[in-house]
Amino acid sequence: MTKDGLILYHHNSSVCAAKIRVALAEKALDFDSRLLRLDGDQFHPEYLALNPNAVVPTLVHRGRAVIESNIILEYLEDAFPTPPLRPADPHSRAGARQWMAMLDGDGGIHHAASVATYAIAYRHHLIARAGSTDRGPLQAAIKSSMNPKSRSWLQDAVFRGIESAAFREALFRFDRLFADLEARLASASWLAGEAYSIADVAFTPYLIRLDLLGLDHFWQACPAIRDWYAQLRERDSVAAVLSWYDPENIELLTTRGRAAAGRVKEMLAEIDGGSGGLSSGGPNAPAPSA
Repeated sequence: MTKDGLILYHHNSSVCAAKIRVALAEKALDFDSRLLRLDGDQFHPEYLALNPNAVVPTLVHRGRAVIESNIILEYLEDAFPTPPLRPADPHSRAGARQWMAMLDGDGGIHHAASVATYAIAYRHHLIARAGSTDRGPLQAAIKSSMNPKSRSWLQDAVFRGIESAAFREALFRFDRLFADLEARLASASWLAGEAYSIADVAFTPYLIRLDLLGLDHFWQACPAIRDWYAQLRERDSVAAVLSWYDPENIELLTTRGRAAAGRVKEMLAEIDGGSGGLSSGGPNAPAPSA
């Protein structure tokens, strides 16, 4: 065991696992890696005893498990407060938590990013495993690799790809998010104030994932987001995301992203033309968090 007593159960490309690796890198904490393939090994009884949700990441600190990525980020702040990643003042701390809360839930950014990833790229892994695009074999491949909750909101993206209703809903969600981000970052260097924080940590893997998928269209016309993303990419801790990616996985994301780019641009034009889009923040965009 490492001197810090940490074991991380994770996956190469999982965005939730990656944000924990970013935080560990920022705090210069060593950890023992337990890499899952997520090909069904997440359902093994010994892993379910640590994480009944059958997802990654799981952090084990001196024999005790902590699950759910945003909770793990907060735990690391409590257990290893130096250097601090949580803002010092209560208002900024609340703002950081508001941004992090946007990632979770059925309508959150994690949901949208997962749908986009499967609709554009990962569905092709499952099709190859099933040996068919027919629903029966494909449904069996989905069932063997996903927990029931994930199946419920990803199977439409697997079956129909970028033409699925779920993918279009994900684009709408990104459109609102990036309007909020641009509004926030136009008046601050970082999400929760003038210092890099736990909120920026949490968003880093999502920006990288969307970039790999060719969905950087969302911030090309947003100078504040472009500057923020450039700052994120300059940090040494970004290696905790990219260095763990399997090169074949990066190739899948980028190649499939390029193949889908034309149709995605058409969909984004429809969103911009029909609902206000990113340029106006969208008709139903929530007020930016402080």
